[in-house]
Amino acid sequence: MKEGQSSRTAEAAAALRANHFQNAENPVFSDPFAFELTSKGWKKLLTTPLTVKVMNSSVFNRTLGLLTGQVVGRSRYAEDLLQQAIEAGIQQYVLVGAGLDSFTLRQAKKYPHLKIFEVDHPDTQAEKQKKLTQFDQVSTNVEFVAIDFEQESIAEALAKSNFQVEQPAFFSWLGTTHYLEPQTTLHTLKSISSIAAAKSEVVMDYSIDYRELSGVERFGSMFVSQFTRFLKEPLKGQFRPKALHQAVNQMGYQVAEDLSGDGLSERYFKNRADHIRHTIATHMLHLRLKV
Repeated sequence: MKEGQSSRTAEAAAALRANHFQNAENPVFSDPFAFELTSKGWKKLLTTPLTVKVMNSSVFNRTLGLLTGQVVGRSRYAEDLLQQAIEAGIQQYVLVGAGLDSFTLRQAKKYPHLKIFEVDHPDTQAEKQKKLTQFDQVSTNVEFVAIDFEQESIAEALAKSNFQVEQPAFFSWLGTTHYLEPQTTLHTLKSISSIAAAKSEVVMDYSIDYRELSGVERFGSMFVSQFTRFLKEPLKGQFRPKALHQAVNQMGYQVAEDLSGDGLSERYFKNRADHIRHTIATHMLHLRLKV
């Protein structure tokens, strides 16, 4: 993303969540705030009848609509696991690369004892905080932590906040690693392991090597790559699952689950009349820090 400009891909993701909430029957993930959080351009598209018809057609959902499945699927997966972590006693939630995620509006007041840290690039964060002013006052258990992932570690950023290093935390890192160099992603995971207490959890999505894809999935991956390049936020990060698992194991993580796109489709999108499914181009990774 450009300096002084909020993330365009974050706006696109919010738009996909908004369209899914507004137009899908039985939404996989419900985000009633997404529409207001996205840009004016997306709002216009989302209220244009022809655009809405195309975006919710079965043909679109079987092809480029894989993007919708990816965006809503990762959010649903992360918050399902967050709910389990809260029930197990975790009281710190860190949104890494928070973007235009609306958890602070949807759920913060529901969990008054949960300390929420939104960690993101200062430009994206500033734009989001402007958008939040149109809603009720942000809950007092939310703290905004600015970071430039290419220049600063998350441990350094959280050290300046009220994050409690002696208490386990749940880290959600969605829609970001695709735009970072793989080494930056690994450095960030290593940084999290250096500051987080044992039994902390990390949920993240990551892209697999597009050369392992075929058919519409390979076409879709190439399209997304060109689209994000057009938005000046090119895709950079891809991993082979086994190599990634080996790397995180050496950092002190246990791989609790690596859920493929097919696995996500089976869990959240099975037998949907609108044919939405999750792309196989990305996986969801659930990690726990070993004791």
